[in-house]
Amino acid sequence: MKHLLIAFAAIICAASGLCAEKKPKLTPAQIAERKYRHFGGHVIQKRETRVISIANEQTAIGEDVLSGIASEMQALLTIPVAVNAKKDVGLMLKVRDGDADAPLVVMPDNAMAIVNVKALSSDKPSRSVLESRVCKELWRGLIYAIGGGNTYVRQCVMKQVSSLAELDALPAKTACPDAFTRVAESAKSLGIQPVRRVTYRQACKEGWAPQPTNDVQKAIWEETRSLPKEPIKIKFDPKKGK
Repeated sequence: MKHLLIAFAAIICAASGLCAEKKPKLTPAQIAERKYRHFGGHVIQKRETRVISIANEQTAIGEDVLSGIASEMQALLTIPVAVNAKKDVGLMLKVRDGDADAPLVVMPDNAMAIVNVKALSSDKPSRSVLESRVCKELWRGLIYAIGGGNTYVRQCVMKQVSSLAELDALPAKTACPDAFTRVAESAKSLGIQPVRRVTYRQACKEGWAPQPTNDVQKAIWEETRSLPKEPIKIKFDPKKGK
């Protein structure tokens, strides 16, 4: 009997040890891969809309930098922003080498703002400082031109400045929600519709997803297309029901 109790206790301890074993913690890369395999990434639904265009009329700042700023604006404001859009422009942000002393000129009635790279380069800053200044002024120009305003939020670019030093001292490069609360409303008045960004799986379910670009999206495409369009209806049987 004693031996049986010892054996039973050993089995219990072994089982407890197995249960206590923790699953290996996934790395951020592994988590991202799992999410991608399930959702297939994100896609933007195309719709009839005007856009905000960043018109590049200078050479000091690379177009790749401006494209990065445009992408960030679109992601945060959820309205379409593009570099050098040729048509359907609802608001223009010009980046140029102007003769005026002002780094930023805003013309709300014309739905336009002009960022003067020449003025922002007057003290011969480093490339990184100049890019930071252009980014800040593009954000400030956009918010002012579309009906936003100043804020007291620390992590926001929308604060009153009167010199390049004060512009450099701003801790943030982008606007905050406090500053662009009216942006969506103003954008609609200019014919600029919000961007709708959903997962590839959701786009497939809704029937407008673009063609798959890789094996993961192809699998999601085929899986969702094989699902019945109409839900299965089960009729109530009074003989089986209670």
